[in-house]
Amino acid sequence: MEQNKIYFEGINGLRFFSASAVILSHIELIKMAFGYSHRWNHPIFFYLGGIGVYFFFVLSGFLITFLLLEEKNITSTISIRNFYIRRILRIWPLYYLILLIGFFLLPNFTEIKINYLDSQFQANFYKMLFLYMLMLPNVSMALYGHVPHIGHLWTIGVEEQFYILWPLIIKRIKTRSLLIFFILFLGIIVLVKSAFLIIYINYKNSYLVPIKEFLAAFKIECMTIGAIGAYLYWSKNKILKLVYHPMIHILSWIIIPVLIFFTPSGLQDGNHLIYSLAFITIILNVSTNKKSFLKLELPILNHLGKISYGIYMYHFMIIPIIIYTLRKNNIYINSLQGNILLYTFTFIFSILIANLSYNYFENIFLSFKKKFTIIPSKL
Repeated sequence: MEQNKIYFEGINGLRFFSASAVILSHIELIKMAFGYSHRWNHPIFFYLGGIGVYFFFVLSGFLITFLLLEEKNITSTISIRNFYIRRILRIWPLYYLILLIGFFLLPNFTEIKINYLDSQFQANFYKMLFLYMLMLPNVSMALYGHVPHIGHLWTIGVEEQFYILWPLIIKRIKTRSLLIFFILFLGIIVLVKSAFLIIYINYKNSYLVPIKEFLAAFKIECMTIGAIGAYLYWSKNKILKLVYHPMIHILSWIIIPVLIFFTPSGLQDGNHLIYSLAFITIILNVSTNKKSFLKLELPILNHLGKISYGIYMYHFMIIPIIIYTLRKNNIYINSLQGNILLYTFTFIFSILIANLSYNYFENIFLSFKKKFTIIPSKL
């Protein structure tokens, strides 16, 4: 049975590199939050975290759409119940563990308190907790700001809301019409967001701020671009020949630093669409193009990618603990030695804890996924 499982080579390597991009950005962000000299304002670090998140969104759209298309093709339907259960088993246990740590454990350690976030957190504790419990951390962020040390969970909320919607769409719309639907859906989302942004810029009403924050974070257009890529590959569309062209693949890598360094800051928010097009091109080439010049199918990258969800979830609370530990041992964070140790220990402990979490916590729940899986997958 193992050889019959759906598996895209190189995807796990891309997962790990994206998680690493987020970690690099967050290290500089937290250094700034604690008052140390930092590189957060440098374009690479400032945009790298968002770029890593956009990649995860595109990848989610690609993988989920492909699996749903396969299920619909083989069974002529989609089990919405089984899909939701599989997502719950994969996402919820670690999400709620991090939630409990962030709300009830870490606030007791004043040494790692982030002052500018703490007052808002204390004032809105129960409102934030309620929204986080409902899997709406992105709504909480839009209304009340970030929860210290676990603010990155807003991305999980976006993913979960996508997962609620997407199987319903693919199940109800005829398969041959899905590509057109995805393109129209993408266009409508972009138009609605653009129209709201114009209204916001012209009226600057304080009541519009939470809506603006929610829409800015709700990057479902990234998932949709991933879904378009999945459909192109699943249907063996002729456009793949263009996507597989070596120059297109090379351009997809070149465009990322070009956008980072040469796009005016006021226009950066729209870059996620171009990043997403570059990412789906990279994903399709690395994982489905046998002639691709880039191969990432290595055992170490496969393992790191497999535990990348944990790496992403734990790293944000590990960074301030590492900073505190270095400071207690009289290691100057702003020194070269301090920075090397901070970066090194952040990656080491993020990987170590994620590995332990995957093997001894997450796997308890993942072992039940087989009962609700129709299309076997190693993804």
